[in-house]
Amino acid sequence: MSQGLLKTIDNRSLNADDIIPLYESDTHSIYWIGSVEKSEEPEEIECNSYLLVDCGEAYIFEPGGLSHFQGAFDKVCQKISPFEISHIFMSHQDPDVCASLPSWLQFNPDINIVCSHLWQRFLPHYMVYHAQYLAMPDEGMTINLKSGGKLHCISAPYLHSPGNMVVFDSISGFMFSGDIGAASQKSNAFKLVIEDWSEHIKSMTGFHQRYMGSTKAAAAFTASISHLPIQAMLPQHGQIFRHTEVQAFLDWFSTLPCGVDFLYPDKE
Repeated sequence: MSQGLLKTIDNRSLNADDIIPLYESDTHSIYWIGSVEKSEEPEEIECNSYLLVDCGEAYIFEPGGLSHFQGAFDKVCQKISPFEISHIFMSHQDPDVCASLPSWLQFNPDINIVCSHLWQRFLPHYMVYHAQYLAMPDEGMTINLKSGGKLHCISAPYLHSPGNMVVFDSISGFMFSGDIGAASQKSNAFKLVIEDWSEHIKSMTGFHQRYMGSTKAAAAFTASISHLPIQAMLPQHGQIFRHTEVQAFLDWFSTLPCGVDFLYPDKE
């Protein structure tokens, strides 16, 4: 029996120090294991990391930067041994996604690192020298889960990285979207899910216009995933999209002037 806990989450009841369940069943569960900076001047971009546990095997999405590691690690240990982590997924190569990799591998050197094939030769610069890689080709790839589900790794080039990846979980219907759907906002209040759609668009616009490659790339990506039964979209930064918010975002993003189309509007 599954529980789509994400549907009923209320931001007012959440504590960022907790591991937060988003989906739970007898064999398949997903948790938020992110962190929020506690300071008088909060970060505009906080880090969302996620833990998926399937039949006793653990998968981490967006492991985070160095300062993020200890909090995420402690939360993982509340649910499962770090030695049960089989895969770590990184949507792209940025340090706020990858810099904690050496720390994770110190505890479990057998973890498979899943990333675009473009980054396999760059990641050793994070002092990750003897890792096991599953390098996603441009056409994408699928990882089979013990429960019978699948993790579909989908190429999303230039959104924002030239080697960018999103992952769709066939069981929960959750898409781990990396920086696609990220939002930038300064607030001391922890908010994991979107409360006001019109206000949330404002917090996404500047980020997407500057960091996404082009309107053409956005339109091609949204068309490529239109067949998927996406129940929620979980970005690396900002709030989680639920229900109709997913399609509302994709409709908005598919026509947004961004990247080269935004910065050079007069160039053909």
